Amino acid sequence: MLAYVQSTFPHRFGIDLQAGDYVRYEIADHHSQREEPELCSLEVTERIANVATIKEEFEGNILYYRIDLQSNTLLEYWGYDEDGIEQRPLLLSSSEVESRMLNMKSQNGKSSNPNLPEGIAKPVFSSLAQRENFSLGRSSLNCLVRAIDVPVVEDITPDFRQAVQELTKVYFSEAVPKLLPAKLMAAYLDNPEVFDGNAGLVKQSKYQINDFHRSDR
Repeated sequence: MLAYVQSTFPHRFGIDLQAGDYVRYEIADHHSQREEPELCSLEVTERIANVATIKEEFEGNILYYRIDLQSNTLLEYWGYDEDGIEQRPLLLSSSEVESRMLNMKSQNGKSSNPNLPEGIAKPVFSSLAQRENFSLGRSSLNCLVRAIDVPVVEDITPDFRQAVQELTKVYFSEAVPKLLPAKLMAAYLDNPEVFDGNAGLVKQSKYQINDFHRSDR
């Protein structure tokens, strides 16, 4: 888990975060028996000079990240599990993180379908030509949209390409602070470039924003 956190955090947080920045997401889980949607929230609780402290809450867990925003360096990581027990692990070396992540990706790769075309087995996300609006309460967010760019190859029909694009759309807005949930990143381990830039996440296949606050810059 620690290697995963250290590997993914450089893509999760905006460079201009301020104390008070906040996002909350609803998480869709079609296999869950819960009556209420699962929620995940992240908030910048403090910023002193270039160092920000970020609090994340999900499934009864509370995580904290202390980050140097200028150098995009994780300085400290700790939290409390669903039983309220404090966890304060020592950060791993960069070589240990790399080794563990390579092993994780290797295990994931063994379950992939080798018969899929390379462009889908190893997808590339591209920005779509047109921006789209996303309704949030009485307001509307104008969003940059990225989606898998399915290659034009034999046996892939235009309808299939369009369906894949719709299913893989990821919406971003500059009005939303960039505070990405930890668990979200598992689906993009091979495609962290999806989150290039400083715009915050609005919606993807499972996560959808339902509240946010962006402090004055």
